[in-house]
Amino acid sequence: MLTYRFRIYPTPFQARIMEETLETCRKLYNAMLADRIEYRAGFYTQKKMLVGLKQNDKYLKSIHSQVLQDVVLRLDKAYQAFFAGLSRYPRFRRSGRYNSFTYPQSGFKPEGDCIRLSMIGKVRVRLHRKVAGAIKRVTVIKDIDQWFVALLVDGTTTEKQSGDGTIGVDMGISNIIALSDGTLIDNPYFLNRSVERITSLQRQLSHKKRGSSNRVKARLSLAKAWRKVRRQRDDFAHKLSDGLTKENQVMVFEDLKIGNMVKNHSLASAIMDAAWGKLRQFTAYKAERRGGRVILVNPCGTSQRCSGCGETVPKDLSTRTHRCPRCGLVIDRDVNAARNILKAGLEQARVEERPLLVRRRRISKFAPMKQEACEFTRR
Repeated sequence: MLTYRFRIYPTPFQARIMEETLETCRKLYNAMLADRIEYRAGFYTQKKMLVGLKQNDKYLKSIHSQVLQDVVLRLDKAYQAFFAGLSRYPRFRRSGRYNSFTYPQSGFKPEGDCIRLSMIGKVRVRLHRKVAGAIKRVTVIKDIDQWFVALLVDGTTTEKQSGDGTIGVDMGISNIIALSDGTLIDNPYFLNRSVERITSLQRQLSHKKRGSSNRVKARLSLAKAWRKVRRQRDDFAHKLSDGLTKENQVMVFEDLKIGNMVKNHSLASAIMDAAWGKLRQFTAYKAERRGGRVILVNPCGTSQRCSGCGETVPKDLSTRTHRCPRCGLVIDRDVNAARNILKAGLEQARVEERPLLVRRRRISKFAPMKQEACEFTRR
């Protein structure tokens, strides 16, 4: 399943309808959340409630039924993520914090360079690349003052990687990544380039009167400045991950707990600007499409251990060169860590293959058993 994202250009009338749809979905989400908190209602109970609610609310009548059902599904997924320990307890969405709605199965139809959405009409789409496969789901997204559509496609096509190498990747701040082959990629520091403008716009916003049109304009300008930084990070991460997956089949990253690392307030801004998690995520899905693999290893000791002889060489963060007193290896600190990461990843891959071989040997010892029992044991 692949997702294609394209920008759409609705008319002013269509944009107003989509904004009203977002606001109605937000209110429905909050109402369903309040119902769950007060009456402990479940997912299927709330789906049945939509029939009665839609008959008595003119705003709900103007929205496709499956769009409303998806709102209930989102709330249920938020609860599932909370109980699985992946996110915090679901919260009520205030105005402006609900920015997308979804057609899960029907209510959409592509028509050339346009897409027809139920209750909205025919909207022009900028198709900057070809969509291969059948469209299964459509999500309309509002990004400040722009609109996008995300198409979930059932596509089985894979891209052939251009290389079969293996590489270890050490993520940092001064060098956003260091590779085990000695390549260093400098950090572009996108936030530092825009921090003066963002600070100025934030100061202007704080001086505007609440509820005034000038405050709305100032908030919009500030949001656009942050959007520019976000898109620069995404573009850089996409290009960097694309290069890694084209040249290598196996890429080994550190399994960094970024959420815990940003609790250090002196480094939090630099870590978030480096976008380590986004780079790792983009590399993983691109490697999967091209038949490659991403391995995550424990980062403990990768910077302190010598990649040449394995000797532990203690050093603080200010020491940027690794010098081993035992084997005499002198190398950049991050490159040394990347080589240790690669070794740990390859060893981990070998260990993961061993249980399968042991299991097969154990099964072969029970040859006199019945065939049905043998098949069950293999499962």
